[in-house]
Amino acid sequence: MILPPLQPDTRTRLIESAVLHFAAKGFDGAGIREISKSANANSALVAYHFCGKEGLYLEVLKAIFARKPCAVLELASLPPAGAPGARKAALEGLQNYIRALFQELMAAKEADPLDEAAMVLMAREMQSPRAFSAPLLLEQIKPYVTHLTSCLQILRPDLGEDEIFSMGVSIQGQIIHFRNSLGIIRLIRGNPKYPEDLEKVIQHHIDFSLRGLGVPEAFPEPRN
Repeated sequence: MILPPLQPDTRTRLIESAVLHFAAKGFDGAGIREISKSANANSALVAYHFCGKEGLYLEVLKAIFARKPCAVLELASLPPAGAPGARKAALEGLQNYIRALFQELMAAKEADPLDEAAMVLMAREMQSPRAFSAPLLLEQIKPYVTHLTSCLQILRPDLGEDEIFSMGVSIQGQIIHFRNSLGIIRLIRGNPKYPEDLEKVIQHHIDFSLRGLGVPEAFPEPRN
């Protein structure tokens, strides 16, 4: 059976429906029929145009990544380690990286069910990547890993590969944890609108990370 071309509006409805269902029930729990029914589309379209459930899931991930530009790609590239100004550039690059990642993660509109579902889905996928989605995930996070690792290698040339990796995971992890735990953080603070001043939170994480890295020039001694 040859089905007609998938119309753009039908494709959009299927993708958006799939985001909501995969976020709510996971890959295994969400069914093609219920996704198609919510999108007011024929379930045969998924098998024909997306090559089944896995194909639809990959298109959902691509759509989530495409919803917002990768802020890290806009950061300035770093000079080679040892080049004049490399250390200063790496210090600025790390600060800009933390700020860009924070702003990117916090840009999701909490009143928008699609934005929140996308965040839930990506958090679950990052925690337990599926074999068929792993290549796509690695491709998407490569700019983040490359930039962060380059900054750390310049700032701490005395550290080995494993130590640099652990430093990067720690910096990345605290930011992702903040975003994923925002609900309980607001309960603890007793403030459903926290943080009103995102820049203050970002600066704390920058300072915390730089102190943990042991970058003395980031905190010059006050002059008497």
